[in-house]
Amino acid sequence: MKTITIDHPLRTISYQLRDNNFMTKHEPLALDKYRLAHDQVWRMKRLFEQEKGEVQLALIDLHKLDAEREELNEMLGFYKEQVDLSSENLHLEMDVKFQVEVRSFFNDVNEQHRKVIRFYDVIGERDTEYITITDTYCRGEKPIDPLHFKVLDSVFEHHSDMQVDVASLDKDLQQFLAVLQDTYLLLDTYIQYYNKLYKAYGNVLHKTAQLTKDAQVLQRVWGDN
Repeated sequence: MKTITIDHPLRTISYQLRDNNFMTKHEPLALDKYRLAHDQVWRMKRLFEQEKGEVQLALIDLHKLDAEREELNEMLGFYKEQVDLSSENLHLEMDVKFQVEVRSFFNDVNEQHRKVIRFYDVIGERDTEYITITDTYCRGEKPIDPLHFKVLDSVFEHHSDMQVDVASLDKDLQQFLAVLQDTYLLLDTYIQYYNKLYKAYGNVLHKTAQLTKDAQVLQRVWGDN
């Protein structure tokens, strides 16, 4: 027996060839398609890993924005306790340094609102990739399906005429299908992270909008009604 080993980036492909047989005409084509299937799954895996990572990075940045919003929200509660907003002459009665401090805070709230709105550019980019990936790999027939992988069917159906040892090839195939299944599990994990990001952004957007609305009352400090 001669062992064929291909050091593929997805996984090492290994099967044996029998010494007493010659390779049939279509056998090399089937084996090459098998190797090309590895290429396809390797690119799928890279794509899913890359996009999952981008979503995770976006979640980190979004959580940072939400922490900033929470800090501003706590400061707003503090200012409301310190300032009696019922006075019509509040801007004349209050110390000017405190007015400046409150004005700076008010501007920070509005800037926070703008930052969260601008963050949608990140969400939009991730959304575009999500649609492309799910359209390709989740809707309709899968480009490469672990339950319907037929590339080597002709080899197994006519195994007695093949030079390749089908027992070793089948063992390698089962390992490949396991990796393919894991790749689709990675896709599922990516989708879960994407849904988490999309939901989290909606929550942060809503809370930031409420903070911005609540902070408008501070305009009375500098005489705006």
